[in-house]
Amino acid sequence: QSSTIENRAVLEKRLKEIETRFAGKPVPRPPFWGGFRLIPNAIDFWQGRQDRLHDRLHFSRQETDWHLERLAP
Repeated sequence: QSSTIENRAVLEKRLKEIETRFAGKPVPRPPFWGGFRLIPNAIDFWQGRQDRLHDRLHFSRQETDWHLERLAP
């Protein structure tokens, strides 16, 4: 990750090789890989604008879906 590659074609070629190698099988991960599962209750998105009337969107988790509210800048 974050290493330099020559172009997009190199990345796509490597993907095809890996898809062929692990076709129908789970892709193993190194034993030292760990992680956390994040389950957010709310997410805010902010997009700045030159006129300072920034777009602010607040998504909150409901029982079956997400609720969207637009917030004042």
